[in-house]
Amino acid sequence: MSTFDLGLANRLHDGTGRSEFSSVKRNKTRSLTAQQGTPEDDTIRLYALNQPANDGDEIAENQSPAELADPVTSEGGLWGWIVVAGSTTIFFVVLGLVYSFGVMQSELLRRNYASSSTLGWVSSTTVVFMPLLAIPVTASIKLTSNRTIALLGALCTGFGYLATSFTFDKPVVYLFLAQSLFGMGYALTFWSCNSLAGQYFVRKRGVAVGIVYAGSGVGGAVFSIILSRLITIVGLEVAVRIYGGIALGLLIPASFTLRSNKEVPVASFRLTYFKDLNFNLLILATALMTFSLFVPAFFLPSYAVAAGMSAETGAWLVAGFNLASAVGRIFFGFLADGRVGPLTSLCLAMLLMAISILSIWMASGGLLAPLICFLLINGAASGALLSLQPPVLSSLYGVSAMSVTMAMVTMSRSLGSALGPAIAGYLLDVSSGGARAAEEARKAAETYGRGAGLGTKPYLLPLGVMGAISMIAALCLTILRWRLAGLDLKKRV
Repeated sequence: MSTFDLGLANRLHDGTGRSEFSSVKRNKTRSLTAQQGTPEDDTIRLYALNQPANDGDEIAENQSPAELADPVTSEGGLWGWIVVAGSTTIFFVVLGLVYSFGVMQSELLRRNYASSSTLGWVSSTTVVFMPLLAIPVTASIKLTSNRTIALLGALCTGFGYLATSFTFDKPVVYLFLAQSLFGMGYALTFWSCNSLAGQYFVRKRGVAVGIVYAGSGVGGAVFSIILSRLITIVGLEVAVRIYGGIALGLLIPASFTLRSNKEVPVASFRLTYFKDLNFNLLILATALMTFSLFVPAFFLPSYAVAAGMSAETGAWLVAGFNLASAVGRIFFGFLADGRVGPLTSLCLAMLLMAISILSIWMASGGLLAPLICFLLINGAASGALLSLQPPVLSSLYGVSAMSVTMAMVTMSRSLGSALGPAIAGYLLDVSSGGARAAEEARKAAETYGRGAGLGTKPYLLPLGVMGAISMIAALCLTILRWRLAGLDLKKRV
């Protein structure tokens, strides 16, 4: 067994599921021997670094890091899998609507409803409330319940989409307001269930959380394809109303399946985490990577049209991206639970995201084959970015602190969620003249043939910027892994 320095504080458990913080003299470090796994296990486990301490408590020498960090939880159980099913349904619907917004955006560009930069701000509105409201929603769950907040979010989501359907012949400010209501519903439903599955599992935590997050990938694929077909058959307005009804019909029943494991209390916010350099590196990496996180899903449909493909082909590309995301969430979950470890898996995913944008999408020239290669790699990696955060945080700081650490890390995504799609849209406007780009690309494709990629050159500037930001984020996470495990790639961390 390998012995590792665990820092200045370690978490104790009193046997009832409540967590107490041990008191350790300043500048003094303790080392604990990991007792989990096989004798040759080289797993690195760091828990509750730089946590506030209560005087009078001492570290139990015979407790393993897992016992110090995690309360006693059953491995799933009936309610555990019920919660997984309900959470997966919520992610399927809400994030399915989020990731299918690119199909709606492409149709609005075709109608010359607004410029790419304006619609980029609208798309940002759909996702920015989730990280922005992380702390207040988490605190509200503590005062009420996961079920209550999920029901409120279900109503906001459904009625937000119903309101959206009446805005397409009105000034764009009405679309902003309707999507803001939907965005708040996204935030409420996400935080009501995103960490529940991790509370019921220990050994299978990465897989359980991966299944929940995979629901968003499947939902994005299904909703994108169906929305494209519905737009052709009944028009955008009626299609969006149908989606609003589906959201209400599925989210309200799913909300009743949510139940928090009472052994794990819901926390709110702790400034002491910002004293930990490792925590700050993780937050910085997450914040930067979010700039490009939604760009493929939002811009692939319009990119496909600019390349001379049909709008339906663009919808299928988004569907493939989301299916790859679903597979990636589960695949990287297995890597996280196995010898690779959660942090190393997340580092690998971030590197793949950056490389796929810079080396595949930018070089595709609007050709279908490299686009498919890109969406498979980037989709799988971007899915892992979301689903691996709970396992990473629970492995570093313990499951008892997962709600607060998850809220704090996810709140760092506010800036990227708000500015990422908007900046990409603005750069596209600068490069191509905005909303006219899609129509010009279609005419060029009709003249010179499809696949020529004549209309995709304006996308090089936004893709280059987003890819560079993603690479910086991957570098931050690589530094974090180096700080914890050095250059030993065999270490599980």
